[in-house]
Amino acid sequence: MDKSPLTAQQNFLPDMCRPTSVLYLTLAAQLLAITLALNTSFISGNFWATLSLNALFILWIALTCAGVFCAFKRRIGRCSALHISFLMFLIINAVTLLMTWLITTLLPQLGLLHLPVGGNINIYLRNIGISTIFSAILLRFLYIQFQWRKQTHAEGEARLDALQARIRPHFLFNSLNTIASLTRINPPLAESLTEDLAELFRVNMQSSQRLTPFKQELDFTQKYLNIEQMRLGDRLTVKINTDSIPSDTLIPPLSLQPIIKNAVYHGIEPSEEGGELNITGTMQKNIITLLIKNPIDPTNTNNRSGNNIAVDNIRLRMESCFPDESSLTISSSGLYFQAQLKFPYRTHTS
Repeated sequence: MDKSPLTAQQNFLPDMCRPTSVLYLTLAAQLLAITLALNTSFISGNFWATLSLNALFILWIALTCAGVFCAFKRRIGRCSALHISFLMFLIINAVTLLMTWLITTLLPQLGLLHLPVGGNINIYLRNIGISTIFSAILLRFLYIQFQWRKQTHAEGEARLDALQARIRPHFLFNSLNTIASLTRINPPLAESLTEDLAELFRVNMQSSQRLTPFKQELDFTQKYLNIEQMRLGDRLTVKINTDSIPSDTLIPPLSLQPIIKNAVYHGIEPSEEGGELNITGTMQKNIITLLIKNPIDPTNTNNRSGNNIAVDNIRLRMESCFPDESSLTISSSGLYFQAQLKFPYRTHTS
């Protein structure tokens, strides 16, 4: 997810091609028709007839405006919020005048509407007056929504920046601890791994993207596992099966390494015999599931406790990138510990 702001149309004008937007517009039109009918029925005394005519008239205007906004949403989306407001005001009032002309011309000819002498002018003035007031209220509401969405988007970007900044030192700290344990056992290997880590971190720090291809994230994780395997030797066995996940799918960077670090640090390393780390990936109905599983030594009483900072960080970053579409579940069965990460298949940022 790049840092580019959302377009003015996405922030200001709702997408009128979506069924939910049309439904809300229809409900708003009917509420306006009921309000006008309640007002005029005190004079005419015919509430239902007034309501039916108002509802039909306002619904024609609403659906026609929705059709115009839907048909030209790409062109409108290139405009600024001020230009969109001006266009909306003109379109709503122009459609109101058009519909008023139709009903004052066609309905009297069909015998469905009886206009008094000189009544056309009054109808035009009344309809354009109501349309102007309603347009002003609608534009004010959309402007408030526009400002709120801008603020929410900026806060979300700032929070994601903070989360990204926090996870990188966390990764560096874990990796340096691993290399430090090798300095006395195998200094040449520790030096070589330090150089690999420096190169790895140089590439990662140069990237400011919110999302990274899964292939790149997996390569990054495998390099970290190489460091751990050098340290633990035969005690750590890694089995990776992620062939079913498209390599171009996007994931927040450094999402796998903290989970795998916990599996090694809390599950495999405390055990004298070590164990096998399983990383399995599947995709079903455009939902990707990553399962990280490691054994637990039930005889080991010296359990290492963690503060779950990395896990909470991953949850927050996944939620920021995939709102209401991702989850991170941690579970234990006594002999095994597993983490399940779910997120949608995405190939482009938005």
